[in-house]
Amino acid sequence: MELKALASHFFNLYGRRNRIFLHGLRERIDFLNLAVGDLQDAIRKTPGSRNIEIVLARVVARVFCVAEHFIALPLVKIMIAKYPAGKCSYCQEFPCACPDIRPDFMLEKTLSTSQDQWSLKQWCESFAALYGRRNKEKGIENVLNRLFKEVSELSSLPLKVPFAKLDLDEIEKEFALELSDVLAWTIATANALELDLEKAVWDRFGNGCRKCRQPQCICTHFDVDQVTWTALTLSE
Repeated sequence: MELKALASHFFNLYGRRNRIFLHGLRERIDFLNLAVGDLQDAIRKTPGSRNIEIVLARVVARVFCVAEHFIALPLVKIMIAKYPAGKCSYCQEFPCACPDIRPDFMLEKTLSTSQDQWSLKQWCESFAALYGRRNKEKGIENVLNRLFKEVSELSSLPLKVPFAKLDLDEIEKEFALELSDVLAWTIATANALELDLEKAVWDRFGNGCRKCRQPQCICTHFDVDQVTWTALTLSE
């Protein structure tokens, strides 16, 4: 499934519920942050288990939950511009050869039409080719730290935007850039663990809401607390 189609799937699945119960951007980002915390716990407390795939899928779902707040956030467009096929946007090399202190990234001005049709699996394969070896060498803790850092930057962005003198398009672009980094490091986490992220997402959410069993979620309650791993009951 194309990344754009996957976004539409989640908008359709949880959009109505999210608009009712997650009242603002801050709550959606916090909802995403909780899932990333659950991912770290799953890797630490239940290594090698199905739990990790489940929580990875939830992180992806909540990335799109944040994107849905903006209705038409150019997330896929920014993914293509920042993570083009065949080279690192920071060092311009393939595979990535960035030093520890990376240069600034350069967004592609001419966007690939083929990437616009990429599935999540194809994005995972591209990231594996570009960054997989380096991330493997640095280890899963480094990858998770980067994921937390990107969520932190996304979380702090609403505090910075009022002082940045940006127009609305530029503001949405900044949010898309930060959210694309969160998705990128979620992909990197799956790759480092050698997990099929697209399969994990579709196994979890492809047939509708896990709790109400509907193609458009009608739940009036959903968990926002972090998972208690001694009594694992993951609904969404």
